[in-house]
Amino acid sequence: MTEYFVSYYDPETRAIKTGFVDSRIFNNTRINLALSHEVGEDHPIDDEFARRFGGAALLWFATQFPELREFLEVTDGKGNKISV
Repeated sequence: MTEYFVSYYDPETRAIKTGFVDSRIFNNTRINLALSHEVGEDHPIDDEFARRFGGAALLWFATQFPELREFLEVTDGKGNKISV
């Protein structure tokens, strides 16, 4: 069985949670705003990718849960704060 890593915000506990789920739950599921990153020798999973990927995930959480916006301290890599 294949499992996929997922991350979500739980407003009841006010916590970002992560874990693994059975990949079969995605068989008939539409994923909005999917982020894709080609992986290979010319496209490493490096620190810059991790920064952008993590920042995008946090910004997506804040679009769905506006109460998170006041806690975001994500920058564009040049020190400029990004907001939703």
